[in-house]
Amino acid sequence: MPVRKSPSSIARLRLPQYLLAFLAMFAAPLPARSQAPSPPPQPQYPPGNEFGVWGGYSVGNAQLIGIETNRQLGEFALRYGRTLFDKPHVALQYTLDVIPVETVRQYSYAVCMPTPNQIAYCTNGRETVYGGGVNPIGLKLNFRREHRFQPFIASTAGFVASVRPVPVDVPGGTQFNFTFDWQAGVDLFNSSRDRAWRFGYKYQHISNAYRHDFNPGVDFQVIFLSYSFFK
Repeated sequence: MPVRKSPSSIARLRLPQYLLAFLAMFAAPLPARSQAPSPPPQPQYPPGNEFGVWGGYSVGNAQLIGIETNRQLGEFALRYGRTLFDKPHVALQYTLDVIPVETVRQYSYAVCMPTPNQIAYCTNGRETVYGGGVNPIGLKLNFRREHRFQPFIASTAGFVASVRPVPVDVPGGTQFNFTFDWQAGVDLFNSSRDRAWRFGYKYQHISNAYRHDFNPGVDFQVIFLSYSFFK
């Protein structure tokens, strides 16, 4: 005769099955919850080394430091830059500029009205003086690093040597002068961040830094354009 199981016995027999089904409901999502969330995409920054070429021309003179006016400056230069630190909002870069061509358009002078005790010089035209230089000291700050369009501020310092004295070609003038500037502008990067155009303005001072009693000095307001690639 078959043995009938009571309802309580049947419930006890099915209890392990219910427990297994209940645990399976919670065990299935566990692998998904255990996976770490994927990190958000990081902004792309240019690599650490910059190699570029730039040129500029002055659009006028000021007299913040220098005293001479009516001079024009033209420059053609090569640049090396090295990123010192790079953050999402700002980056600091060291820059080195080698300037093989630097021209100064200035007055030419001739002796006029000499006296026994003094020689006077008068302007008699214009001349273009050629030279070149190096700016071994340079720092550049870029902002909005997560964007292709990045404003910057910068400053460089160095020296320039010319074939004739500048900015005044008279006895006592100097062919070797010091130079420094303040810059501001924008960098426009391509989508892969390995190329960039740069548009900027700089206020540049050239003088002999009082190595002689005669130190005229001149300030230039320069607009410049450059193209760089990064590795």
